[in-house]
Amino acid sequence: MLAGVESILDADIVRSPVILTNGRGIHDTPCAEAALMMMLMLAKNAPRYFLDKQEKKWQKLPGKLLQSKTAGIVGLGSIGNEIARLCKSFRMRVIGIRRNVPDTKRTRYVDAVLPVRQLHQMLAESDFVIMALPYTPETDKLMGEKELSKMKPTAFLVNIGRGRTVDEAALIWALENNQIAGAGMDTFATEPLPPDSKLWKLPNVIISPHVAGGGEDTGARGTEQFCENLKRYLDKKRLINVVDKKRGY
Repeated sequence: MLAGVESILDADIVRSPVILTNGRGIHDTPCAEAALMMMLMLAKNAPRYFLDKQEKKWQKLPGKLLQSKTAGIVGLGSIGNEIARLCKSFRMRVIGIRRNVPDTKRTRYVDAVLPVRQLHQMLAESDFVIMALPYTPETDKLMGEKELSKMKPTAFLVNIGRGRTVDEAALIWALENNQIAGAGMDTFATEPLPPDSKLWKLPNVIISPHVAGGGEDTGARGTEQFCENLKRYLDKKRLINVVDKKRGY
């Protein structure tokens, strides 16, 4: 079961009366842990040390702390909120972007919840920017040239959402020109990532093959969720995780 449904959400499905549900919730923990793993690896120079190991080079580099840094989470769905919870355990300040902002403008694990129109403000304040978005026409290349230019040169980008929410050409330019410090990427516009992509060779990039959402119990939780919805359907009860087909999630 998948959280993202863009691959099957064609015009016929959108127009039809078919109710579509997704696997929202089953990927929260593995995705959040993957995001924190990448944040720690980038902060502690793991990509550089891996390259040094290949060359048998003994080189000490100053690492960074997560504590007291600002995490900016773009997409405060169930995955984004779990990332926020883990960030708070590292005593980070957390800012989030979401489509609908609560009246309190904050949540239990998020110090400030901002609307999409304030994305640039969030980017300017963040030491780590974590993309946790579904793919929709509204999120297509949301992180583009202009957005990357708003980030600190010491900041890192992590994407465990959908690959096409990031403009990869703009990201490569930003990385090559030290506009940002590095990136951790689990998803890409084209998968598998083409062999000629410059992302493979950049020393300040961590790549994983779209595995952030997998976990030891993901299959079992997905099966439980499917069976629960099947029971609800047969009993003519309201289904869980119903997708808004117009919004795309």
